[in-house]
Amino acid sequence: MFDRTLLCVALLSASGATAATSGFLLGVDYSEWLGVNVTQIATDRSGALYILSTFPESRGATPSWVTKLSADGKTMLWQNKLGFSVSTMAVDPNGGVYVTPLSLVGDTSLFVAKLSAAGTGVAWKTPVGFLAAAGRLPVLAADSLGRAYVAGNRTYVPGNYDPANNMADLVRLNAAGSAVDYDVPVQGIPTSITAGASGVLVAGNGVVAEDFWFLAWVWPDGPYGFYSIMRQAAVRVVPLNPVVGVDANGNAVVYTFGLLQRFDSTGTITLSTTVPNELGVGQGFALDAAGNAYITGGSSGVYPVKNTIATCAWSAADLLSVFAPDGSLLQTTYIPGVAGGTPLVATGPNSTVYVVAPADATFAPTQAGPFPAGTTGITEVLLRLSPKANEQTFPLACLGNAATYETSPIAPGELVTLFGNGLGPEQGVQPQAAQQSPYPTQAANVEVTFDGTPAPLLWVQAAQINVVAPWRLTPGQTTQVCVAYHGVKTNCLSWPVVEAAPAVFTVDGVYAAALNQDGSINTADNPAAPGSIVSIFATGLGPISPAQADGSLVGLPLPNNVLPVGVEAQWASGVPFHPGFASFDVTYAGPAPFLVAGVSQINFRIVSYPVHLGEMFLVRPSGLSSGFQVYLAGQ
Repeated sequence: MFDRTLLCVALLSASGATAATSGFLLGVDYSEWLGVNVTQIATDRSGALYILSTFPESRGATPSWVTKLSADGKTMLWQNKLGFSVSTMAVDPNGGVYVTPLSLVGDTSLFVAKLSAAGTGVAWKTPVGFLAAAGRLPVLAADSLGRAYVAGNRTYVPGNYDPANNMADLVRLNAAGSAVDYDVPVQGIPTSITAGASGVLVAGNGVVAEDFWFLAWVWPDGPYGFYSIMRQAAVRVVPLNPVVGVDANGNAVVYTFGLLQRFDSTGTITLSTTVPNELGVGQGFALDAAGNAYITGGSSGVYPVKNTIATCAWSAADLLSVFAPDGSLLQTTYIPGVAGGTPLVATGPNSTVYVVAPADATFAPTQAGPFPAGTTGITEVLLRLSPKANEQTFPLACLGNAATYETSPIAPGELVTLFGNGLGPEQGVQPQAAQQSPYPTQAANVEVTFDGTPAPLLWVQAAQINVVAPWRLTPGQTTQVCVAYHGVKTNCLSWPVVEAAPAVFTVDGVYAAALNQDGSINTADNPAAPGSIVSIFATGLGPISPAQADGSLVGLPLPNNVLPVGVEAQWASGVPFHPGFASFDVTYAGPAPFLVAGVSQINFRIVSYPVHLGEMFLVRPSGLSSGFQVYLAGQ
């Protein structure tokens, strides 16, 4: 028999939002269309914004442009069409702009070019003495004295972990661009560089394994301060790509894959903070003069603390998070954008923040900028934000499937999780239900409505509410989801409704909350045997017949799921002669007995395969669910 405690743990296992420091709220100063394909942004000490962009032309050419905007976004101070493609840009505090052109056939050295201060052409263009290895773009920085720093791999041999075959050079050019001040060897693959009065810092990936990265600190005149190799806790299948900055006290600040760390001048870690959303490769990162760290990227089961810019949309989940020098989370908020496009971020004076992101369908600019809207087909936008103590917040930030927390359309009867701030009591309350008494629609002075219809509550707390979507929702339409606490209504979210949105409950985001055939919990120490039956639990599988009352417990005789569902597993990567998926024999797929209507139980038999299986999925005619795994004996 199914252990109800197990599923209750799965339903209520979401971590609450991290506590925020009071007194810090970002608000939008202005937003406008950019109308260009932006690859990088930077600022100078005046707050002027520099935009590196590309404009595809005929015959496949993609020359780069650098545009300088006034701090208020209203005036294009200059625009420099370079006539060549640029890999990266750096801006010094005084507004000097430096770029590294992409290498062309016949080049014998990597070049750094400084643009004319008037924005018309190039002031100088200087070789650095080596040609960057194919497939490894250099990184670039500049200091307040107008000296340019470039780091790149002279050699790079994929799969060859001999350090001699994966060396990089750190080169400093003098302010006139007439000579190389020094050339320092760096072991590894540089991914980020920053320069200041205390020297230059280079961060990058190690060459031994992708769960290693390095931080090199070189003093102003060239000798090493330190070179440290760091290991991330979990091995990654993609490079870590660390990003480095330096704060006003001369400390190094490094962000990489969900970890924010600060180092003193001896290379000692003085602070290590886990960032509550793994942003992945290409994350946006910047520091302001106060030492606050700004990180942009997609949300994965993490929702905002003090949300001021926008609420989430089911197709978009880009976030801006701000961390104080002591590691505390000042704010996390949604920004207009689309899933998969990491917003660019840069900081200006007085903790102003510039964000460039792809616009969502609801974006409405607050001002008309110098870039005409709609002329290029590009939908990127510019936002400037600054601290505003009295900025309005959105208590109801987002909603997602209660099994995975994914922001996707919801189905009638689906268990849904709402995230936000001030949605209910600080101490969570779990309502109770019995066979003749459904889950209540009010608990601890909290009520959730879908189009005005109160919904059954499974858990209520200030940052999270678990609720059952009413069965009367209509697929193909949208529903208005609102929360009221002590009679005060929050903002509402408009959410699309579909016939089914299947997702499997897990205990850790990967492994299903599953039972073995003997009723014991499926764990690494207690895996399912070949030929046995495993039970998993899901929600969002669509209508059941006969229909059940909202929030009621499923009793005997059991109703049936109307829509069919199967279970398949993907073959583990690298398995020869076994393309595609392996199917399992489903012995039962229907409402879970004695649990709330909307939870399904799927029993399937584990077939003994001679090779390892990979991720598993629920299969419906319309597609696959998100992946999950179960523990299998011998794997």
